[in-house]
Amino acid sequence: MTRALGGGPALGGVSILHESLPPRTELPTVTHRRTTEWVYCTAGKMTAVLGGRRYALREGAVVLIPPGTPHKFRTGAGTCCAISIFHPALKVGKGADIQTGP
Repeated sequence: MTRALGGGPALGGVSILHESLPPRTELPTVTHRRTTEWVYCTAGKMTAVLGGRRYALREGAVVLIPPGTPHKFRTGAGTCCAISIFHPALKVGKGADIQTGP
């Protein structure tokens, strides 16, 4: 489940999402053309795959994903929650900043 917490001009061009990933979930690989993403793991554990390298994240861990870096996330046996902050604000729909695939 993903829930927008705010974004756009009111936050200086920042998008904020709260994400709750169920156990044994693997998100598709995505790349942001112009957006930097900051992910803060608030509960649980997950693996971040950034540019082909794996990083174990647990509660309290932070990862910064520069524009142009292919990335995806996987959970293990438990649920993982995270806050993702995007700058500039993540654009979806027509002209979206996000691309799927490696």
